[in-house]
Amino acid sequence: MPTSSHIFYIPLVLLVGLVLGLFMGRRSAFLQQQEDERRKKREAERKARAAASPPPPKDPPVP
Repeated sequence: MPTSSHIFYIPLVLLVGLVLGLFMGRRSAFLQQQEDERRKKREAERKARAAASPPPPKDPPVP
């Protein structure tokens, strides 16, 4: 037979799990958003560098 402490203990454990899950999920989403922004910035810089540099020669010069 469960004791009266279970009436408080079980909901408390569920509440702690819920709070930890929300906190960790929010942090994970924030870090993912930052990583996406960094990736987009790197891709834009790479495209800008590729557009600014002349294309390599297609065939080597014939002697």
